[in-house]
Amino acid sequence: MTACRFADRPLLGAGTIRGFTLVEVLIALTLLSLLMLGLTGAMRAMSQTSEGIERRIDATDRLRVASALLNSVLSEASVRRLPDGANRQAIFFEATPNSLAWIGVMPARYGVGGRHYMRLALEGSQVVLRYAPWTGAPVYSEWASASAQVVAETVSGFDLRYLEPESLQWLAAWPPPDLRPNVVLPSAIEATIHGVNPPWPSLVVSVRGLAATDPSIVRGAWGP
Repeated sequence: MTACRFADRPLLGAGTIRGFTLVEVLIALTLLSLLMLGLTGAMRAMSQTSEGIERRIDATDRLRVASALLNSVLSEASVRRLPDGANRQAIFFEATPNSLAWIGVMPARYGVGGRHYMRLALEGSQVVLRYAPWTGAPVYSEWASASAQVVAETVSGFDLRYLEPESLQWLAAWPPPDLRPNVVLPSAIEATIHGVNPPWPSLVVSVRGLAATDPSIVRGAWGP
C-alpha cells in the first residue's frame, strides 16, 4: 500500500518538465506580432523606394527620348517660300502659344525619312507630333489623318515660346508683327509640358533652316 501511494505522487526533481503559463504565451505572441509588423513595414518601405526609383528612371528616359525627338525634327526647318492665300511668298511655319506647324525632315530611325509637314500640339492629355509627307502644297490641314508620335503622356498643359534672334526676347507667337526681312525663323523654341510626374524641365531646342532651302547658310568650299 505504501508503495502504491508513493507511485501515485508526482515526481519532482531535476528532470521535471514545466510548461509555459498563459501570460508568457501572450507576451511571446505580442513580441512576435511586433517583430512581424516591423518586418512588414520595412519590406513595404523597400518596395516603395524601388518603385520610386523605377518611376524616376522611366521619367528620365521619357524626357531624354522626347528631347532627342524634338531636337531632331526642329534642327532643320524648311524656309522655302511658298505662295500663300494672298498671293504672297511665305514659309510654312505656323507658331502659336500652344501649337507649332512647319515643314521639316523626319528622322529615318522612326521608320520614315525625308521632308514632312509637321505639327506639335496638345491632344487630350498627350503632346503629339503629327507628320505627313510633303507634297509641295503651301498649306496642310489634314492633321487628324496624319501619322502620330507621342512625345509626352498624362499632360495637363503645353506652352511654347519663340526666341527672336536679334532682340533675344521670348515671344508667344511667330512671326512677330514687326519681323525684319533678314529674320525668318526663331533661333530657339522653348516647350513647357505641365502635369508630368515627376515634373519635366522646359525643353529649349535650337532651330535652324534646312540647308537646301536657306540661302543664308554658308557652305564650306575647297580651293581659293
